[in-house]
Amino acid sequence: MIFSAYQDTNKGIAGVSIVSSGHIFAQKGRKIDRPNGRSDYLLFYIAKGKEHFFLKNETVGDEGSFIFFRPLEKQEHIYLENITGEFYYVHFNAPEDFDLFGFESSTVYHTMPSIKIRDLFEEIISELQTKQPAYEMICVSKLFHIISLLIRKTEKELTLQGRYFDRISFVIQKMNKEYQNNDSLDDYAEMCNMSRFHFLRIFKEITGTSPLEYKNNIRLE
Repeated sequence: MIFSAYQDTNKGIAGVSIVSSGHIFAQKGRKIDRPNGRSDYLLFYIAKGKEHFFLKNETVGDEGSFIFFRPLEKQEHIYLENITGEFYYVHFNAPEDFDLFGFESSTVYHTMPSIKIRDLFEEIISELQTKQPAYEMICVSKLFHIISLLIRKTEKELTLQGRYFDRISFVIQKMNKEYQNNDSLDDYAEMCNMSRFHFLRIFKEITGTSPLEYKNNIRLE
């Protein structure tokens, strides 16, 4: 199932304009196979589950991972999990020499999941659906906001991932699977072998939100 929306004009900011954006709910076996890619740029974000990308080598992107594709680049990836996966995407036009803000295309980047980034994708979709005045520029500004957060997360987490990524990732997986449990902040800190204060600080630095807010968002979803 795909919830998607499209832009009716070529308006944008600094030569960048949105083509379409969507929220995908994927079942096992869903595959994208575009040997010649598309005529536009693509940002693909994994919100839930794992996606297998066939690049130079097979690469797995887990929750929070993302990838850019340039126009006419091969796009081949498949979902193989037993649970429903969730992905967001934005197709956009940009100048031929667009530098992707320093990111390499056809490369999977790994970051911790972000509720804020998911919300921004949803806001782009909503703007494309309602098409209020100046929606084209608002959509591009939200895309820039997403990319800015991805830059911040990749640079910040380079220093944190080596020490804390596995432990915080374990807690996030537990929250997603056992969100009805009443585990406390102290419980989660103990799982990570951290003090309450240290766990709270590291969790917020990596995810951009507090453990309580993160778990409440999971429950609402």
